[in-house]
Amino acid sequence: MKKLLPEVCTIQYGFPFDSAKFSDSNGMPLIRIRDVVRGYSETYTTEEYKSEYIVHENDLLIGMDGEFNIAKWGKTPALLNQRVCRLAPKDSIDKDYLFYFMPIALKRIEEKTPFVTVKHLSAKELNKIEIPVLSLEEQRKIAETLSKVDKLIAFRDQQLAKLDELVKARFVEMFGDLVVGDKIQTSKKKIGEIASVTKLAGFEFTKYIQYKEHGDIIMLRGLNCKQGKLILDDVKWIDRKTSDLLPRSKLYYGDILMTYAGTIGDVAMVDENDKYHLAPNVAKVSINNKKAYNPIFLMYLFLYSNDYIMRFASQVAQASINMEKIRNFEYYFPDVTFQNQFATFVERVDKQKQTVQQSLEKLELMKKALMQEYFG
Repeated sequence: MKKLLPEVCTIQYGFPFDSAKFSDSNGMPLIRIRDVVRGYSETYTTEEYKSEYIVHENDLLIGMDGEFNIAKWGKTPALLNQRVCRLAPKDSIDKDYLFYFMPIALKRIEEKTPFVTVKHLSAKELNKIEIPVLSLEEQRKIAETLSKVDKLIAFRDQQLAKLDELVKARFVEMFGDLVVGDKIQTSKKKIGEIASVTKLAGFEFTKYIQYKEHGDIIMLRGLNCKQGKLILDDVKWIDRKTSDLLPRSKLYYGDILMTYAGTIGDVAMVDENDKYHLAPNVAKVSINNKKAYNPIFLMYLFLYSNDYIMRFASQVAQASINMEKIRNFEYYFPDVTFQNQFATFVERVDKQKQTVQQSLEKLELMKKALMQEYFG
């Protein structure tokens, strides 16, 4: 049996609090769209409020602009602001069952919602959502199963985070801060002295590049470079002939990528020859002598010195760093023997991460299959 959402829960919409009374520290925390998923707010209001708008721990909230997300609120009580709504389950529906069902319904609405700049979720669309209502016992059993899978997924995520922390701790232990040289002061060099730094020029992109959904060579864009990893779940392609026309921006194993516009200083390392090409807004750092400088070490050096890198950014509407500034990054470099030792450690940890990642992906597939089975 299916019921409309308002039949199984009370939908409360946020109050239009006056932005003139918002504060960074004074008053009561206020929930804005960006706060829904993370479960806490850094915005406060000094405006008077009714107690009915106070949100408590584990209340179900939906962000009604942009991505339509549902999440459980964190520990700190806060106020329900406009464009955020709260679902309060009635006796016929289990709260966790509702929590697991809603993402599917919200995704369907999001996919069919037209937009110019930002998608907006309407009360009308929320009211039309139909939810399969089983016995409370069955609902709780479904929610419990999905909760167990979620806990395993969270545990795998924690394992990956701890392995990342382990690599960072090893770097600091071996090298300290290589910007100031608090541990190593043997060889201070600018990046331009040890590597070539280049980009795909704007005129080259305009004249030669036409993105395809499939092809021979992946164009590595800024969104593909995240925290030392190549993220390839959203890629654009070109054919090999086009790549060969632009040899300066072809990519090879050991080349380091760095975003230089918008999001600055995200890095990754090219892990394979003859597979990738440089896209706009990403710089390529190619080490001149890999017997003297290890690319894995250099990538992590960039990753862990982001604060230093940001000092070079131009302070305009969209911050950026030009190639000359990247060439002028200056560090103390340890002997290549120690660079190689660190790289070997990273490779060992990466093997552990790969095992954990495979387990995580299986769990995520399992959850998708269960969601499909339970909710269609």
